[in-house]
Amino acid sequence: MYDKSRMLTGALVACTLLSSAPAFAQTDTMQTAAVPPHGFWITTPAPDFTAGAGKAISIPLTVINDTETPHRAALTLSGVPDGWTYALKGHGYEVAAAMVGPRDTGDLTLELTPPTDAAPKAYQLDLKADYGDGAVDLPISLTISDAPMDVATLEPELPALRGSVKSTFKYKLKLTNGGAEDALFNLDADVPPGFQTTFKKGYGSDEITGIPVKAGASEDVTMEGKLDNAVPAGNYPIHVATVAGDQKAAADLALEVTGSPELALTGPQGRLSGKAVAGEASSFAFKLDNTGSAPAEGVKLAASNPNGWTVSFQPAQVPEIPAGASQDINVTIKPTEKAIAGDYMVTLRANAEGTSQSAQFRTTVETSTMWGIVGLGIIGISVLVLALAVMRYGRR
Repeated sequence: MYDKSRMLTGALVACTLLSSAPAFAQTDTMQTAAVPPHGFWITTPAPDFTAGAGKAISIPLTVINDTETPHRAALTLSGVPDGWTYALKGHGYEVAAAMVGPRDTGDLTLELTPPTDAAPKAYQLDLKADYGDGAVDLPISLTISDAPMDVATLEPELPALRGSVKSTFKYKLKLTNGGAEDALFNLDADVPPGFQTTFKKGYGSDEITGIPVKAGASEDVTMEGKLDNAVPAGNYPIHVATVAGDQKAAADLALEVTGSPELALTGPQGRLSGKAVAGEASSFAFKLDNTGSAPAEGVKLAASNPNGWTVSFQPAQVPEIPAGASQDINVTIKPTEKAIAGDYMVTLRANAEGTSQSAQFRTTVETSTMWGIVGLGIIGISVLVLALAVMRYGRR
């Protein structure tokens, strides 16, 4: 009896297990089967972000209708603080609703501008889409940062340079676009009178007035400066500015002009010509001017002249000619005795530390009056001898 009971109990358990096996399998299959999403909702790539006060913000939106029927969704934005402005736009128009076909999507843009005095904190917004059969919400968290946003920078490699008016000054600047979009930056320089500046990309040769910079990237810009000779020695400020939309950047540079001498040599009465007699010394009053912005030091005078000629200066050396001052120079020119009458060129040079000047002096040579008298005497004697000869021998 006991054995029969055990056999009966075992049979019942076995039947129970066999009968329940398909149910377990079915439940497991139902749990692992993937159910595709369906319905109606609205999304954005970045529902939680940070921006700066006073900056226009564009938030891309996508309305998804994954149903078998078209839906018209009325759109409302709540949680917007006072003083903020916003607009929902689709295809360039301001909209209040979106019509999305079955199994289709629609693109919208939420344009939002917080005021410049918006408090730096997190703001919670909610965009609701009511499509008749229901409603969906898109929470948006916007944090206003107290740190500067979208700030461009302009950093000079060497902000202070030094040289003379004859130098070409080159400032290398690094321009960084701190914004989230590519931008074209215009370049400008505020310089003192007598300065000429140009901008070039990197170390290129093409002059530019603006340069495109990708978002978050940097570009090298070179500003070249040249000076007029009349710019006096001294320290000069240079202000470089760049702007691209709301982004602005500036750099203050400095230039120390040491000045440079500039010599000018002029002849008698401002002329570079004169007359001389062969074999005789002739003196000419020259003037040596320093028209530069620094003293001309160690001035030496020299000449290149035809063979057999002598040229001398008084003084032949000048220790210093201050800027804007002049020095009288007496030039003595003596052509060779054998010089033929005519025009000759004598090159006069003035050399100083950092500068030099030369002038071509045209010298018109005339023969000596004594030689003319001697010639006339010879001619007269010849005529007299001939006359005596005719008188003496002509009678025969």
